[in-house]
Amino acid sequence: MSTTLGSVLLVLVNLLLIDLLFVAFLAVVVAILAKSKQAAFAVMRRNFVGYFSNPTGYVFLCIFVFLTSLAAFWPYEFFNQNLATLDQLNGWFPLIMLVFIPAITMSIWAEEKRQGTDELLLTLPADDFDIVIGKYMSAAAIFTASLLFSQLATFLTLAILTQGQVDTGLIFTTYLGYWFVGLVMLAIGMIASFLTGNLTVGFILGALFNAPLAFASLSGSLLPPGRLAGLLEASGISAAFDDFGRGVISTSSVIYFLMVASVALYVCMVLIGRRHWTGGKDGNTMAWHYIARVLALVVVTGGAVLVFRSWDVVRVDATEGKVSSLSAATKKMIRNLDPDRPVVIDAFISDEVPEQYARTRYQLVNLLKEFRSEASKAGREIVVNLHDNIELFSDEAQLADDRFGIVPVQRTVREKGAVQQKQLILGAALRSGLNKVTIPIMEYGIPVEYELVRSIETVSRAEKKKLGIVSTDARLMGGSVMAGMGMQQVPQHPLVDELAKQYDVEQVSLDAPLEKGQYDVLLAVQPSSLSPDQFNRLLEAIKVGIPTAVFEDPFPAARSYITATGQPKQSPGGFMGGGGPVPKGEIRQLWDLLELDVPTRPGMSAPGTPPMMNPDLVWQRYNPYPNMPMPMNDLFVFIDDQAPGSEDSLSHDSPITRNLHEILIMFAGSVSPKENATLKHTPLLKTGSLAGTIGLSDVQETMAQPDELIKRQGIGGERSIVAVAVEGSASGASEEGAAEETEEEASKSEEGGEAKDNENIKVVYVTDTDLMIPDFLMLRADPNQSDDVRFQMENVSFLLNVVDWLAGEMDFIEVRSHKPFVSSLAMVEEVKMEAAKDERAEVEAFQSEYDEIERVAEETRITKAKQYQDEINKLQRDGKNQAKAQKILQEFRNWEAIEERRKQVAQRTQEREMAKTRKQIRRRADTRVENIQNIVKATAVTLPCLPPLIVGIIVFSSRRLRERENVAKSRLR
Repeated sequence: MSTTLGSVLLVLVNLLLIDLLFVAFLAVVVAILAKSKQAAFAVMRRNFVGYFSNPTGYVFLCIFVFLTSLAAFWPYEFFNQNLATLDQLNGWFPLIMLVFIPAITMSIWAEEKRQGTDELLLTLPADDFDIVIGKYMSAAAIFTASLLFSQLATFLTLAILTQGQVDTGLIFTTYLGYWFVGLVMLAIGMIASFLTGNLTVGFILGALFNAPLAFASLSGSLLPPGRLAGLLEASGISAAFDDFGRGVISTSSVIYFLMVASVALYVCMVLIGRRHWTGGKDGNTMAWHYIARVLALVVVTGGAVLVFRSWDVVRVDATEGKVSSLSAATKKMIRNLDPDRPVVIDAFISDEVPEQYARTRYQLVNLLKEFRSEASKAGREIVVNLHDNIELFSDEAQLADDRFGIVPVQRTVREKGAVQQKQLILGAALRSGLNKVTIPIMEYGIPVEYELVRSIETVSRAEKKKLGIVSTDARLMGGSVMAGMGMQQVPQHPLVDELAKQYDVEQVSLDAPLEKGQYDVLLAVQPSSLSPDQFNRLLEAIKVGIPTAVFEDPFPAARSYITATGQPKQSPGGFMGGGGPVPKGEIRQLWDLLELDVPTRPGMSAPGTPPMMNPDLVWQRYNPYPNMPMPMNDLFVFIDDQAPGSEDSLSHDSPITRNLHEILIMFAGSVSPKENATLKHTPLLKTGSLAGTIGLSDVQETMAQPDELIKRQGIGGERSIVAVAVEGSASGASEEGAAEETEEEASKSEEGGEAKDNENIKVVYVTDTDLMIPDFLMLRADPNQSDDVRFQMENVSFLLNVVDWLAGEMDFIEVRSHKPFVSSLAMVEEVKMEAAKDERAEVEAFQSEYDEIERVAEETRITKAKQYQDEINKLQRDGKNQAKAQKILQEFRNWEAIEERRKQVAQRTQEREMAKTRKQIRRRADTRVENIQNIVKATAVTLPCLPPLIVGIIVFSSRRLRERENVAKSRLR
């Protein structure tokens, strides 16, 4: 609690410092005005003090703070999205301003006319500019003070909800955008006030004059799609505010607000100065003259806005999580696009998106807009057609289905106390020329920027790099395996589908030698299962410099059809399972080539072949997921930067693992560089200090005995390398175990013929294949599969990084490692986690209680059955009373049938009770969460109104006391 309070205070102080700098800047501007334009400063001070000397000012201030808090936190979408942003307030803010801004501007000039002080004001030794700018700055000061009240209230609420993890930059930038919106609407509202002497009419006209800019964003839904609708949308304040709402300060947005406000102020100058020429003989001519001037300014403003939107000079992402930034690699990719081949992106997002997809939706919208802006700045063309908030059965949804095959997908969600199936659309289609890539669903576990960049590269690149997948027992490309007495079909591994999005994937049989350049990278999973000839060709491919990823597993636990490193390979032998061991590659030749030491112990061997060696397995005592539903032992090794003694467990020296944080390996082996190795070895994955190794035979013997397994593991204290990158010249590698040069090749060399050159070796060696099982791709897409477990494993990113590093695709590694952070409502999440934990504990307690009752009942049934059986056996041994024995046997069978039916009824009853109990527990858990949300809503809406009320009471109390100071007591009432 104290840590959370400290974090909240820290971010609050940070915001106050930023606000202080901003207010100091404004104070400098006012000081310059006071020095150079004393009359304007006098007008500003008079109006500002007059506004807050009136109770009406504080009433409107309370209403403003109340409405902003209500719009920010009351909508259901705020808690459903679970993001610490102001998206809901952004949508409602223009409407709130249509009420609040006229309340400020209606008395700017209308009150002067009503009270007859306008003539006095115009006779001051000041020009029209002084009057207008003084009035405007007083209104801006009033609005700024109001906005600060709202900002502090909103920020404090978000800071508490996020437990101090709120994005200060995003909130400040959003309110900076609100400030610019206010500057424009104040200037327009002043026009209304200069036209009338009635406060009510001034309020109504102020709202009407600002309405077109406020509602311009609705043009797309009111008008048919086309250039006119797009132009009207772009002219509104919502389009210019959009950058600020996403945490970006851009030149185009600032220019828009400043120029529109300047045009409105110029109109005010014309209106206040018309007394000089109305009524004269040239009055009509001057009126048309000023109308032409205003129209010219509008045209100039529109042109300037269009220019800067097409060429945004400066764009600063002020968010702490960099949610509106593109990585350097992405910007480089955009600059390298062919300017003659535009890329078209059609994104479709449904109006309702479940909580787990809210962050993905937020990032997708942000990044698409940044793609468009960056392409415009770089002189490239990326056309973004963003179809947001579409209904599932709308014309746009039908367009997504007909043209791109993007259809609603169904996901199981838990909302409002019920588990339900919900459909959503969150896909994109990318086109360039004749190439097209469709992303049917943006899974929330996959980085959005990576998906978009990879798809853009695919549609814009002429050809892909070639990836060869070596045909081994792993059967990544699919195939058949023996299962029992028949053959079983193995589907293509989903990792291949993932790689095929970026590479031209081919299966490599190694029936013939490979030449350098034939493949950009090879992927060999369990190469020890290759035949000796194929294995030697793989070694030669590595020697000639083909980058290769090797995954060699001493104990493939997840896929039993893969032959382990130290086990003989069995011949398929037909449907009867016949056939003995067949020759396989000598893995020690690969270890010698890569100068690796592998701790091994003698294993099985085939007749007439050298004895095979079983590599030891690594273990580690660390589990970051104590609530994981599946049983685990220490052979499930989490390579985690939070594990005890895990310094540099994920190497910071390699781009493959530099930005990764957690990888799960299972039943993996251990390697280490040989002494005096000439190749460069970079450990990629290492265990922590609470780890060690254990023999494969010990694991196999004690798998069903957890205590014995732990006993054989020992105390550990030995760190192991489970993945390593190997680089260097093959000529410097150890030649032990390498294939000998044939006489024909030697004779060619002696005769001056073509000889093989040793090239640089580039290999990543990983001692596990289980880290690439399809489950990890499913977890990557859907990491929140359990209510109380949030999986963070990055196995898929590691695998893709390995292939990209070998292929030289470093940009993709950088894009994949760019992880923008959006603050979530940690306090609400904590309540949900606690509720889920309590739910699980209660369910387990109920299950344990039922299991105990069932155990006692089973023991009673066994005792009763034994009594029957003993009596029947006794009668059968005596050989007498066979009729009685038959009768007792029949009774026993009837009793068994009754007990079986009773057991089935009890099971069905237990299932109904369990379902009922789960429902009640979930209802209580959801009620806890809903109560927290209701408390937050009520507090966030009511408490912010208190500070302005308190300030108002203090001001009026002090004013009242000053008025009573020199009044005789006899005159006081």
